[in-house]
Amino acid sequence: MIPHRRLNFLLQFIRSPHHTCVPKRTALLCLLPAFLLKAGELPGAWTGDYSPCERHTQVLNRQRMELGVRFSTSNPGLAEQFARAMDFWAKIVEMDWHPDDSRKCAIQLVDGGPSLFKPAEAARAQFPEMLSFQGWIAFNPRISLPPGELFVTAVHELGHLLGLPHSSNSSSVMYFLCLDGPLFLDKNDLAVLAVHHKLRAGVGPVMVAPGGAAARGTGE
Repeated sequence: MIPHRRLNFLLQFIRSPHHTCVPKRTALLCLLPAFLLKAGELPGAWTGDYSPCERHTQVLNRQRMELGVRFSTSNPGLAEQFARAMDFWAKIVEMDWHPDDSRKCAIQLVDGGPSLFKPAEAARAQFPEMLSFQGWIAFNPRISLPPGELFVTAVHELGHLLGLPHSSNSSSVMYFLCLDGPLFLDKNDLAVLAVHHKLRAGVGPVMVAPGGAAARGTGE
């Protein structure tokens, strides 16, 4: 039986439509509905033959986090944008991070294998409520994205890793569909995030700039 807290967390994802690919913007973060997943597979419960991160439980810490990040990718551009995404989140929640090319990492960026992704799926994150959670985020090496979209994708997937579900606000970086226009970490995202982690003092809605910067915004 799935514990009540974990079931509520899963339902927030399953009730959302999957991330749809649209011609105006490259598809980024596809979380497919339950009926498209492999039999018995729950969203965010995937696993694989990747090196373990022995300190992945640091991601579950509700207070200040010390996160070692292992960059197990052959794409240096992806590693750069992922690092920028880590910097973005470090301005939102109480955490420090550093590269850690060892098993003592808390988060690991990996090149996902072909069987992990559905067509047009660019990245997947493990959900922290899953028993299989190891702090892994996998990118699809068969999909090429420009730097700005790699950054936004990494911000979105790290949001899932930190406990955020998909948002119903189409301007949120956690929305299931990528649309043209400014993207924000909005007040509802922050409220949910505050349940899981300690926020930086004075943090409010911020615009997620593809160049890697965070700017004060008016995301509702």
